[in-house]
Amino acid sequence: MVTGKTIAIATAVTAAVAGLSYVAYFDYKRRNDRQFRRKLQRNRKKAEKTAQKVSSLSLDDINDQALELLNIVTKEKLPESAEDKEQFFLAQVSRGETLCSAGPAGYTEAACRFYQALMVYPNPVELVMIYQKTTPEEVFKLVMAMMAQEVRQKQSRYFDAFPTADKFVSIKDKNKLGASKGKKAEEGKEVVTPNRGLFATKSFEAGEIVYEEDAVVSTLLPCAQNGQFCYHCLKHIPETKDRVEEAQDETEPAEKVAEEPVEDAEEAKAEETEDKGDEGKIDEEKVSEEKAEEVETEAEAAAIPAADVDEEEEEPKTYAEAISVGLTPEFSAKSSSALACDKCHEAVYCSEKCRQDAYDGYHQFLCPSSASSTAREFALLTQQSHELAPILIAKFFGLLVDREKKKELARALGIAGETTEADKYTTWEHLECMRYLELLPTTSDARILRKLGELMSHSVPGLVEFVTSDRYTMLKGKLDYNAYAVHTDVDVPTASESEIVSDTMRDDHGASAVGTALYLISSHIAHSCDPNAQAVFSEGTDKIAIKALKPVAKDEELRVSFVDPSLSKEDRQKLLKASYRITCTCPKCESEVSEEKKKEEEEEVVEDPVAEVKSEKAVEEPVAEAKIEEVVEEPAVEEESEEIVGEDGEITEEEGEVSEDEASENGDDEEEEDEE
Repeated sequence: MVTGKTIAIATAVTAAVAGLSYVAYFDYKRRNDRQFRRKLQRNRKKAEKTAQKVSSLSLDDINDQALELLNIVTKEKLPESAEDKEQFFLAQVSRGETLCSAGPAGYTEAACRFYQALMVYPNPVELVMIYQKTTPEEVFKLVMAMMAQEVRQKQSRYFDAFPTADKFVSIKDKNKLGASKGKKAEEGKEVVTPNRGLFATKSFEAGEIVYEEDAVVSTLLPCAQNGQFCYHCLKHIPETKDRVEEAQDETEPAEKVAEEPVEDAEEAKAEETEDKGDEGKIDEEKVSEEKAEEVETEAEAAAIPAADVDEEEEEPKTYAEAISVGLTPEFSAKSSSALACDKCHEAVYCSEKCRQDAYDGYHQFLCPSSASSTAREFALLTQQSHELAPILIAKFFGLLVDREKKKELARALGIAGETTEADKYTTWEHLECMRYLELLPTTSDARILRKLGELMSHSVPGLVEFVTSDRYTMLKGKLDYNAYAVHTDVDVPTASESEIVSDTMRDDHGASAVGTALYLISSHIAHSCDPNAQAVFSEGTDKIAIKALKPVAKDEELRVSFVDPSLSKEDRQKLLKASYRITCTCPKCESEVSEEKKKEEEEEVVEDPVAEVKSEKAVEEPVAEAKIEEVVEEPAVEEESEEIVGEDGEITEEEGEVSEDEASENGDDEEEEDEE
């Protein structure tokens, strides 16, 4: 009877013999068959040319090829259920790896398979980082080019899907609006760079809230990191400073109350020794002793907060000061209702939800606990750079990964609900559509970026490769152009010299802010020194609300002021030019320019009559003198002319004779008239 073991052994032996036979046959053909050798050489050269062609493709060629491949793969239907997606993902990745192992000839198809796997993976950013480490460079370039082309196609549809209709605003390209009104025809050439703005889709009265929006990412200013504000939503935590002051004020009365019962207790003991037989007195003494002990314990308990407060006053009061000396402060000023991080005890939150959301999103990386020296070093670098951008970028990537994971989990559990077209866009894709300032990388950026990679690489694989220096600088430029200053009704401590940051924030308030935040919709609002809307924070958190300052008509553009509009025109223009590279030409600036010109003209009109009188006098006097001189000097001029003319002998003589004859004839006529 043939057993299974015998069959397996026979099969293995057969396969081994077949393999050896093929190797022998291949070697024999390679040695003796000239045509076979030529075929091998042709295949090898073809593969080398294909690899060289792929590696030597220019960026435009890669983009064109990626667009062709994208149009092919988008026709393939993607699975919808979680199980089908998982099987599809594994099949595509396996197929891609097989094609890559076949050499450059399979790189194009491998890129398509890896791209399709990317489309169903719950965390695309994470998978891209894995691709960058494991796939050939040519394949990775094609995959990234396909993603870029897909992003461009999505971006062309982005402003049709976002913002959603319930926000009553839309993002439009003002260049296209101008072209529809005939401006494009006047210019005679197509405008390439879009100039987008946020427009109302219905009318609003002054004081109405147009829409509300949650922050993508936010952080407290260094001066507000004192235990009085939530580290996640920036909300003020009530009864923080007031509780400490009350504890300090109540300490002295408590000590006095504690001393008086002690004296009574001593007197009671003395009476007890004098009269031991009096049971009533003994009972009273016992009661007084118990009361004294209770009061003593209360006095000690009341005295403890005062001692703690005195000790805390000597320690750093803010996180920035604590980091600079290598400490992590535990704020005694924080409210009893505040919830602190269990590890660092520095970050405080207004609710358990904020604490959990912060830890899941970013605080697990940034927590400066004793076990995390990298987090302390990162915090110290950001403090030395006087920038909030590194903190915001670190929080952004942590929240980006966390949100995508939660979305996929909700879809897997079937609790995601209805999805809109806008839900198909990731937070990174939203960020790609924002305007930004072009910045130059600094030396501190390289150190911070390296430390950021060390901080988050274990939880976000491939972050160092994905966040290059150029991409990091671009993110800083987007934050500098689009971030808003978050304000609160509570007074914020004045920032010290070490707590001043260089980050740019859209801030139309004269008062100091509590933090800064980035928003997806509000980032598309343009500036005006005479705005028709304003950013307010009515809930006391980083949740923004855009309120109409004037009646806003349908299809009218919403504008806020990036700077304090009460400043002078010169100061506003300087701030806008330095921070946003904007030269404002709003009606307010134009009217102030015309007013300045009008004042200058009025001043000139006032000064002109005086100048004219003086000039007239100065002109008239020389003219009068000139006339007198002419009258006086006329004979001299005649003499000169006679002398000059007298240089011609005959003419002057004849002229002289004629003049003498005429004079004699005139004299005879006069004598005859007298005789008559």
